[in-house]
Order: sequence, then structure tokens, then C-alpha cells
Amino acid sequence: MEQATLDRPTLSVELRLEIQALTADHAYRLDHGSANTLHELYSADGELLGLPPRDLVGREAIAAWGAERVKLPRVSRHVETNHRLWWSDEGLCGTLYASVFRSETTDAVDTTPLMVGDYEDLYVQEDGQWRIRRRVIRKAFRAAR
Repeated sequence: MEQATLDRPTLSVELRLEIQALTADHAYRLDHGSANTLHELYSADGELLGLPPRDLVGREAIAAWGAERVKLPRVSRHVETNHRLWWSDEGLCGTLYASVFRSETTDAVDTTPLMVGDYEDLYVQEDGQWRIRRRVIRKAFRAAR
């Protein structure tokens, strides 16, 4: 299940830091007006699943969603913790706890916690860079509306 094999790199400090930088960049781009570049962090066949209102499959779908996302007056903060990495039969996997806070207006007066949940990631190397191959959003708690 979670065991390294001889053909896989060790989960070194450098590899862990590289993946953590990737996931931190993902949150930063969403929260700071650069969702239109989010697709750059995904592999060509990347998937962002469990994102309302629909799953995004392929870098082009993620790019189109990001181009629309930056037009919204939304303010958000993605707080991610407890990053865990391991090797599976699919490749390098990770989980993160995610707390998402959001306001639909730039003044952020009506700010509510949107959800607490997990991101389940699969990472791949593409063109010498680690990228997200698949991110599944699993909601554990959701704010009442």
C-alpha cells in the first residue's frame, strides 16, 4: 500500500519540499488573482474533481475555469495543513487537510467558512517538473447556508 520500491525515488526532504511548494503555489494562485494560471500546475491530462459545479478534466478545462474564476469579485483563502506523501501503485500520492474561507464580494464583509475537507492528490513528473495529475476534493464539513 504505502511502500517505496526500488524504482521510485526516496521521499527525501527535497522531494517533499518540491511537492509542498507545488501545493502552496496552487492555493496562492487561487487566493491572489492568478487562477487563470492554475492549469500550469497540472499535467496535460490533469483532473480537478469534486469542484462545484463540475469536474475539470484536462489542462484546457482547468485553464477555461481559471479564466472565468479571475473575473469574479470573490475573496478566498485556502488554509492547507497535514500534508502527507506516500508511494502507491499509481505513483506519488498526497493528502492535505483544507479549510476554505470565502466571500463573494471584494470587501469580504460576508466572509464564511466554506468547507473543511481533504485534498487527495496524485503527482507526476512532466517536462522535468512535478505537477498535479489528479486532485479530488473531499468535503468533511460544509458551512450551513
